[in-house]
Amino acid sequence: MTPRIRAYRPEDRAACLVLFDANTPESFLPHERSEFEAWLDGEDGPGEYLVVEGSCGVEACGGVWFSQEMQRPAGFAWGMVHPERQRQGIGTLLARARLARLRALDYTQAALDTSQSTAPFYARLGFREVRRTPDGCGPGVDRVDMIAEL
Repeated sequence: MTPRIRAYRPEDRAACLVLFDANTPESFLPHERSEFEAWLDGEDGPGEYLVVEGSCGVEACGGVWFSQEMQRPAGFAWGMVHPERQRQGIGTLLARARLARLRALDYTQAALDTSQSTAPFYARLGFREVRRTPDGCGPGVDRVDMIAEL
């Protein structure tokens, strides 16, 4: 089955939590799970969330958030691909869909924060590093803030 991107639905919540857990602690720290759950439940401000369905069900998910302040860009939120499906183009497909969505809404920049392990992936998509905070996400996990011009 060719991966298909669609809008997140509440019945996807459990599958997205499986993805989060599968990416912990390599990409996310355990204490971040409650923040992710709040995002899925719509408690974390304005945004949209997408899932990628493939032959194994929900294989990836990721969203965008929208700034209400003109001086701040919109950005990426909670992007992840199941480890068994990584390096197969699914993350790139999802990231490009999120960039296209922000362009369609006339945003001129996309922001994200990530770790040092996934920053090179986003750099290949046109994001540039604007700040790095050692251990900013937790011990051994730097926070890397990045911006892409749309």
